[in-house]
Amino acid sequence: MNIIQLFSLLDLKTNQILEFGPEDYIRIEKKINFEKKINPEIDSNTGENLIIALKEYKEEFLFVISNRVFFNFFTQNNSQKNHFSNYDVTVPDEKIKEFIALFLADDLISFFSFKLSKHWYHYLEELNLLLDLKRYFSEEIIYKMGLLVFSKLDFAVSQLAVSNTNEFSNINYIKYDPFYHLLSHFATIELDRKVVILLDLVSKYYKKGTNIIFFRSVVISMASYNAYIENLRKIFIESREILMKPKERDETEKMHLIVKIILVIFFLLIVFSKLRCS
Repeated sequence: MNIIQLFSLLDLKTNQILEFGPEDYIRIEKKINFEKKINPEIDSNTGENLIIALKEYKEEFLFVISNRVFFNFFTQNNSQKNHFSNYDVTVPDEKIKEFIALFLADDLISFFSFKLSKHWYHYLEELNLLLDLKRYFSEEIIYKMGLLVFSKLDFAVSQLAVSNTNEFSNINYIKYDPFYHLLSHFATIELDRKVVILLDLVSKYYKKGTNIIFFRSVVISMASYNAYIENLRKIFIESREILMKPKERDETEKMHLIVKIILVIFFLLIVFSKLRCS
């Protein structure tokens, strides 16, 4: 349990955070000690950290707990907008970054990893919203998140490279556009190269007529990837447009365009290879 969950469990008033004083801290400590007796998920460190956060990081705590994305993520809830008030609290980004690194980093990575592993569309959407706030995360946190996201792409590529079946449920997340929004937060030349490899594999499966519905969805969603190399996104968008208007082209013409895209991909892979060697 983290300090945001504990604060919520204790049913404390968010609008009183800035006004808490010595008597309030004593009252809160008593509530924590009572809850610890009946809730084994509350450890001593969390209780102590909550008191420290309320005493020494009032503004930072209020900022995080009154942010809907942060609150829902750290409490594992889905509270609606009307649950939150605008406290108009202004805190420098660096202070929020320090606060999260100090009190919430472990759960941030743990929850992120768990939700990413589920492959569910709404979890991917939630993680994308969370990464919109990455300016409040330390470099170490962003690095760890990036590794987790990259591992999903690497896994999909490895599965497609060796698969000889029509069963792709273990990589179903590559058909969702939020997955490519996630990748976009970490776009680099190297990541662009890996996404091109994925498109290459997907195009080949599509050309062979393997699970066309699935791979059609993948190609369409890949247009959501905001590539590091600007012109690369045009290829993803062109691929999507080919498949979005099937009635306007016969299958022969559509396949011709798919082959054309594969040739462009082949050229890009050569370019990426030269960039890596230089």
